[in-house]
Amino acid sequence: MGTITLSERQQRRAEVLSRAASGAISSQQVAGLLHVTDRQVRRLVGRYKSEGVPSVVHGNTLRSPANRTANDVREKLEELAGTEGPYKDFNTCHLQEMLLEREGIEIGRSTLDRLLVEAGVRKRKRSRPRRVFQRRERVGREGEMLLTDASLHDWLEGRDARYRKLCLIGSVDDATGSIVHLCFWPTECQAGYITMARDVTRTFGIPMSFYHDRHTILVSPSEPTIEDELAGRAPMSQFQAILSQLGAEGIRAMTPQAKGRIERMWQTLQDRLRKEMRLAGLNTLEEANAFLGAYTLRYNARFSVAARDTDTAWVQAKELDLPFYFASKEERVVRSDHTLCWHGKILLIQRKRAERSVAGERVQVHTTPEGECFLYHRRVRLVFRQITERPRPPITNSAATPLPPLTSEQALLAEQKRRDARRKQMRFVHQGAGACGPSR
Repeated sequence: MGTITLSERQQRRAEVLSRAASGAISSQQVAGLLHVTDRQVRRLVGRYKSEGVPSVVHGNTLRSPANRTANDVREKLEELAGTEGPYKDFNTCHLQEMLLEREGIEIGRSTLDRLLVEAGVRKRKRSRPRRVFQRRERVGREGEMLLTDASLHDWLEGRDARYRKLCLIGSVDDATGSIVHLCFWPTECQAGYITMARDVTRTFGIPMSFYHDRHTILVSPSEPTIEDELAGRAPMSQFQAILSQLGAEGIRAMTPQAKGRIERMWQTLQDRLRKEMRLAGLNTLEEANAFLGAYTLRYNARFSVAARDTDTAWVQAKELDLPFYFASKEERVVRSDHTLCWHGKILLIQRKRAERSVAGERVQVHTTPEGECFLYHRRVRLVFRQITERPRPPITNSAATPLPPLTSEQALLAEQKRRDARRKQMRFVHQGAGACGPSR
């Protein structure tokens, strides 16, 4: 068995059994000291007489457990999750899934965490006191509330040289926690949010409400004008106007914790999604957007929950004129020749002879996120074409073509003209003072 170091408890037990073997104390006294039965005392004393002091040591001491993780597996885990491994920054849960999916290693989460700490690859996190917020219960039905937000992050870890960071705009169903929309954009923009609302409406339907922060794209920062106050309306951003036309409510979150479910989703995606895109070898924004479809299905299968109510709150919008609703809108007045000016372009409204004239009336120019332009008079789409662009004056560089210097005769003539103008001005001032002064 080799050298064995006895603990204090084992040393005490050896001393008691030694006295019992020599007859110094009775079996009842041994049972009281060791807290065992008389039958167990006879077994322990008999084993001590035959084996001596090593009998107090458990038989499994220095023996490898049957359920111990094999050394080759431990070395493989240390290699994969080490500082040079492909999973060096994966969290324990994500690493467990990737090991089973990609490496064929099935291991428990707690066991994996313990092995990584023992190998010195990971450190245990210290818990910090956090501010406590009241938990908001999930809504009951799908489509009743969508949590909407954007996350600006180095998603591709610098592999796309065009962008330092990318913005991921997403939306989550509050009832189930499932992702209903994800899309990468170069920055957080109005087109991204309009595209999100359009894709959700086209795929699932119109939700009852959107829960979002107070970004100026989503909430207008303008103060109401006198006309707004007289009409009883509040300033609205383009996104607010779209929700108003759809009949969906926009709810403003006063703190990030108020929409904590989508904030926690960003933490999960920043930890998992960017690493899986790295493993997949994705290097551009377009490749990342193509990857999101399959990843969203796996995410929803892993993290979504069932809604409390089986009924849904989605409002199906069939045959919806998408450019009318999901576009940024600007208003223009039609000229008498049925043209209007929009961003330096002249648009001619084409109409048939029997159609009513819209000259002098206000029309709306709708621009979709893809940059397409549509004209609407109330809810009627107008047919138009661009006829020409506004001519621009030529750009002259005065510094490049300096004026020639004046000759001596031209300088004398200019000085004479200045003196004559000065005399006329002084004569006019004196005559005016005499006319306006007191009569004698």
